[in-house]
Amino acid sequence: MKPNYEWKTAMNLLKIKHLRKGQIKPIQSLMDSNNTLTVAPTSFGKSAIYQIPALCHSDELTIVIEPTLSLMHNQVQTLKEHGISADYIDHLRKTKDVAAILNKVQKGKLTFLYVTPERLQSRHFQEVIRQSNLYMLVIDECHCITEWGYTFRDAYLKIGNFIDSLPKRPIVFACSATILDDKQDEIINLLHMRNPKTFRMNLKRDNLVLIKKNMTSDKKSLENRLRERFKMMVKYIRKYRKDGSVVIYALTTGYVDAIYNYLSDLYPNEVVKCHSQIKPDKLKHQMEMDFLTGKKKIMVATTAFGMGIDVPDVELILHFNIPISMTDYIQQIGRAGRDGRKAHCVLFYDHNGDDGKIIASLIKKSAENPKAASIMKKNHQQISEFVDSTNCMVQDILSYQGQEETKSCKCCTNCAKNRRGN
Repeated sequence: MKPNYEWKTAMNLLKIKHLRKGQIKPIQSLMDSNNTLTVAPTSFGKSAIYQIPALCHSDELTIVIEPTLSLMHNQVQTLKEHGISADYIDHLRKTKDVAAILNKVQKGKLTFLYVTPERLQSRHFQEVIRQSNLYMLVIDECHCITEWGYTFRDAYLKIGNFIDSLPKRPIVFACSATILDDKQDEIINLLHMRNPKTFRMNLKRDNLVLIKKNMTSDKKSLENRLRERFKMMVKYIRKYRKDGSVVIYALTTGYVDAIYNYLSDLYPNEVVKCHSQIKPDKLKHQMEMDFLTGKKKIMVATTAFGMGIDVPDVELILHFNIPISMTDYIQQIGRAGRDGRKAHCVLFYDHNGDDGKIIASLIKKSAENPKAASIMKKNHQQISEFVDSTNCMVQDILSYQGQEETKSCKCCTNCAKNRRGN
């Protein structure tokens, strides 16, 4: 099956020269008006799967639901650079700007509209969409439905009801790199998808070198143990960063601020940060855009940043703390090496209990929601088992995702140790 003329016109707009083999069938499924769910690895080009059919129906509207503002801004910026009619609505937009965007929707002058799931709960938004010519509803990073819907973003659980409320059902497309086998049917049911076609690709990323570093220390004070982490972090930046970008993830806003301040002294005018407490919102947005556009090369962030972000030259992902979940870890290392070049992903962990105390505090805060606390405990158990495992790290990741991989990667920390007989 080869791209037809319509596809090629859309591909030219998106500056896509060739499609991957695995992209073609899901695109055709959407072109045939089928609800479609696709599981594909990070950097696979999942956006192109829905953007090509949407551009072939550019006189109709495609709504894209994204989990984070940074991802929304990144996608719209890229489309606008290609001269494509796209916009977004978030809580930072002025009332008059939102009105102008919705006016475009009503007049059929917008092809892509990016929103968060919470926007679907707005009555005014619902009224406008019911009167518009809606072609497709896209749920990007749809693993968030089950990962976040039961904990702190119940708007994800209401998307199916929004679809049911529309006078004409749009095509529904859902995609992610981290949909577990046992969650796929649940996501389909929660989205009220009717007879969806499903496509699951090989999830292996061959250009990522996975490293885990045991930061357990005999230093008695937390301050001294953190000082060791800071020094080791800089060592890895100097070792693996050449001319590209770096993303450093930390568990708390306090850690992000401390790392940001530390690195800003070493790398003046190169470092930005992202977390929920940065005020004003304009400053946070500016720092995100400085990184996304390549003006600044080192991003320090909490989980609030990174999912689906497409910065092609990220050479190093460093987890200053153990991540909250395997899904977070997989999504975050997925930001590396998107240009196809080799990239390194370094994970710090400790047996002093420093990271464990932070996780325990987060679980305690969610105690009012028993299901949320249960999910967080399970997630922490899974990532802890991954850290302590002596198996090939790539094999463990793919096993978690429901894919069996018989060959070891030969270059992760565990493979290197096993090769040396340690």
